[in-house]
Amino acid sequence: MYQLELFDKSDIQIRDEIQYYFEYLQNPSDAFGGMPVCPFLKAELEGNKLLVEIWRPDELSFKDVWKKFDDSKYDSAIVICLDTDGLDWRDVDRRSYQKEIQMFLKKTNYKALCFSPFEEHTAGGEETRKKSPYFLINIATRDALNQAHKKLLNTKYFQNFSEKELKTLKVK
Repeated sequence: MYQLELFDKSDIQIRDEIQYYFEYLQNPSDAFGGMPVCPFLKAELEGNKLLVEIWRPDELSFKDVWKKFDDSKYDSAIVICLDTDGLDWRDVDRRSYQKEIQMFLKKTNYKALCFSPFEEHTAGGEETRKKSPYFLINIATRDALNQAHKKLLNTKYFQNFSEKELKTLKVK
């Protein structure tokens, strides 16, 4: 399934891959009650409110990535996590890593959600994360995430989710 990389990808190639994934996330899906997988992404992109940052951990610390975002005009961020010597995101436990970032952000109004294409996860029966070419970190305000969640509760978004998926997402 994974192709051997014989060269480092350029930032343009990486952004093209993410753009393709973003297009998937914006398309209406029967699994999500006819809504996009990520119903708020389009407005974030069109409003230029989303920082999309490529992160090479051997070149920059997460603290530096955070500072770049925190000093920016953006409301939220997607951090594209690249493998480096000694760090293969396939081996990173998403939950543990997300907790580490949450601790880092604890004194802010921001929250991080990590999405790993290497972990077994479904939403509405669809393996949405497996379609991502990279491990991703989404950073947004707690308020924005809570408002988005509440808005979705009054839609058909969750109608095809299993009981386990609903419980995980605190819908029930």
